[in-house]
Amino acid sequence: MKCPSRTITRMSTKAASRLNLGLKFSIAVTMIIGITMLAVASLIISYQREALRQNTETSNLAMTRNLAHDAAESLLQFDPLRLDELVNTMHGVAPSAYAMIVDANGMVVAHTKRSLLGTTLPRQDLGGLSGALADGKERIREYRYGKEPVKEFSVPIRIGDKVLGLATIGYSLRDIDAVIEGRLGKLKKYIYMISAIILLGGIAGAFAVSNFLTTPLRRLKDRMMDVQTGNLEVEVENARVVKCWERLACDKRECPSYGKLRCWAIAGTFCHGTVQGAIAQKIGDCRTCAVYRESCGDELGELVEVFNQMVKDLSFNLQELKKADAEKARLERLSALGEMAATVAHETKNPLNSIRVATSYLKKNFHGDILTEFLSIIEEEVMRLNDMTSNFLGFSKPAPLFFKVSDLNDVVKATVELIRQEATDRNIEVIVLTDEHILPMPCDASAIKQALLNLLLNAMDASKEGDSIAISTESSGDRVRVTVQDTGSGIDAEKIANIFKPFYTTKTRGSGLGLAVVDRIVKEHKGTIAVESEVGKGTRFAIELPVRDNAKA
Repeated sequence: MKCPSRTITRMSTKAASRLNLGLKFSIAVTMIIGITMLAVASLIISYQREALRQNTETSNLAMTRNLAHDAAESLLQFDPLRLDELVNTMHGVAPSAYAMIVDANGMVVAHTKRSLLGTTLPRQDLGGLSGALADGKERIREYRYGKEPVKEFSVPIRIGDKVLGLATIGYSLRDIDAVIEGRLGKLKKYIYMISAIILLGGIAGAFAVSNFLTTPLRRLKDRMMDVQTGNLEVEVENARVVKCWERLACDKRECPSYGKLRCWAIAGTFCHGTVQGAIAQKIGDCRTCAVYRESCGDELGELVEVFNQMVKDLSFNLQELKKADAEKARLERLSALGEMAATVAHETKNPLNSIRVATSYLKKNFHGDILTEFLSIIEEEVMRLNDMTSNFLGFSKPAPLFFKVSDLNDVVKATVELIRQEATDRNIEVIVLTDEHILPMPCDASAIKQALLNLLLNAMDASKEGDSIAISTESSGDRVRVTVQDTGSGIDAEKIANIFKPFYTTKTRGSGLGLAVVDRIVKEHKGTIAVESEVGKGTRFAIELPVRDNAKA
């Protein structure tokens, strides 16, 4: 059989678990304040009750001493009427159960209950009145007077050192407690009123604090639910974010974080006189920085910023993963195309050579204008097909790169000389602008020359008489930029996304492998290539090569 108390506890726990965090916090704070105020009120009332008891005891003892003092002369002269008057007067001034005066022999000479006059105290009662007479000391004791519990105060009556008798007043304990509780009644009202005010204030404060603490948590929960649905373009608002350049009085406008928020999430910042690298390298320093601490404010604020950075990192990593998957798919397609191209090229070369040999034989041994003309066309087309076949083979099985320290400016100048004469014949101006501050760098000069030659040939194909082609080099930190720009016909915007795909071409003649080869060579050098074009105004290709990465290759 299950224990009812355990069942109730389990049900209470389940019910509490369904409450929201703010309500749980408010209930907990309210309970703590309530219990604390109850304990404080109990302590105050208990202390005050004890203090009133002490005061009442002191007051009653003082009244008994006054009775002893006033009765000394009347007891010495043995004036029963005066003694009786003193006893009854004291009984009326301070309501008591009884009052009496006993002489030195233990006989009652005055009493508020006249039937006890003339009675004698028992000698064996050494702890009570007889003992007080015997040793001449004050006595305070509790005992039952009839059915009434009383507290009795006894004070010796003295003249000099001689004890003449004993003055005694008995107070009802019930009356004393009633007087004390009456005096505590108003105090209790004040204490309970103050406790209620404090409790209400505590409840209001608990709700305010819980709302303040849980508001960022609710926003964080909402953003987490957005992330759960696949939306990674989320950010929890933080109005406390500090602008680093204002907080640190920084005027380095070249810093990547200048004019931006959340400098701790930006790589390569110029913090405290040093250039910081990637986020993973600098985040340890950023967590101790005044900008980060003030932007977070507290642990909840830091949790918000950590979440924001985590979502950004997740989004970035997913994008990189998509790029990697796309690149993998592209390489797989290229591999398949390359194998197909190699097979086709290999199987085509021999028939093409046979056709070329047969054409040459016919031209040498048979004459005639029409025959010669058509044989020349056949020979020219065979040569073009042979070149395309060679391109297919070269693309499908590229030779490995051989890195060697070379002067990029010399490579550019040598490549331009290959097309200089054709450009002159077609009245196309070729402009070469080289940055002489570029230092020799490791690269495959032959591959770079092939890539630049393909770009220059494409520029010439897109140019007409009177146009110009400019090729330039420029150093940019640890990278080198090579730009090829023409003033030709340009490329349609919708075609730019496909120009680096193998076999894609906008020409009526061509294999469509020129720019694909350029893209492959640049990527093998761990560089990037970008293109900008406007129809009727020309095209600009920009290649950026990292010097240090190539040095490691």
